[in-house]
Amino acid sequence: MVGRGRFVCCARAWLGSMLLAATAYSLVAPGSASAQDLILPEWEYEPSEDASKTRRGAGKAAEISYSFVNDTVSDAWSITKSPLGWGPKDWLWVAALAGATTGIVYTVDSQVREAALGSHGFEKFGDGIRPLGTGPGLVALTGGFLLAGAVLDRPKEIETARLLLEASAIGLGFTVLGKYTIGRYRPRANRGPLAFEPFGGSVSMPSGETTSAFIMAGVIASQYPQWYWQLTAYSLATAVGAGRVALDAHWTSDVFVSAVLGIAVSKAVVHLNRIRVERRRLRQGRGGKPDIQHHYFAVTPRSFRWTYIW
Repeated sequence: MVGRGRFVCCARAWLGSMLLAATAYSLVAPGSASAQDLILPEWEYEPSEDASKTRRGAGKAAEISYSFVNDTVSDAWSITKSPLGWGPKDWLWVAALAGATTGIVYTVDSQVREAALGSHGFEKFGDGIRPLGTGPGLVALTGGFLLAGAVLDRPKEIETARLLLEASAIGLGFTVLGKYTIGRYRPRANRGPLAFEPFGGSVSMPSGETTSAFIMAGVIASQYPQWYWQLTAYSLATAVGAGRVALDAHWTSDVFVSAVLGIAVSKAVVHLNRIRVERRRLRQGRGGKPDIQHHYFAVTPRSFRWTYIW
């Protein structure tokens, strides 16, 4: 019975790793999430000549908000359906990532936890670094880029803030799905690294704060490829992940898959956004306008499209 229980735990660990590795394959192939047309119709605010400044401002805010939701929903769908277009080589990469995660579960998790529990200073470090991976950290970073973009009139900083928000929203969705699907027990539950109960309410894998930190790092590293930006962003994200282990909130393997997931989502969102921007630029160069004069709804195994008359 002990052997059978160990096999079941191993299978659960492998399946959980495969789920997250499939989501995170964009790390090794950022272009694997193929871009598609926006799911919702494009909408551009066109104020009347006698509209007040207040109404114009409200209309522009509505346009920006609507565009953000449209981009987020469309990109989330593009990332979700991307495995349908993978070939054997792609799935070999996924299996390699899943194998690496499973190896960490069996060979590293318990040893690292024992070492972390014996260090009071490491626990204090975890408390101190934690805000960087939570909501306040995201708000401060996004607000900083928005402020810099507005004051210095730099569209790139405003775009970076938008990408941070979009990637974080998509990452949150994948994180919640992974947590409740995999159902891994936290280290502090003292049930060992092989304790999984899918849909049982345990939420150790992946780590939401680590995923958030690596999403922010991935977006910044993509927007600012200089080595010092990359080193700073990923060092801070790694520190957040280490802090989660220090607080006995997550296993090392949780942090590993969260880092992969965060980088993957951020790279995919930036990749899809750049394709969309280029398509809009080419369309404007031809004098074209968003196609919003048709009502079309279709669902296939590889696509989902809805264009509605606005």
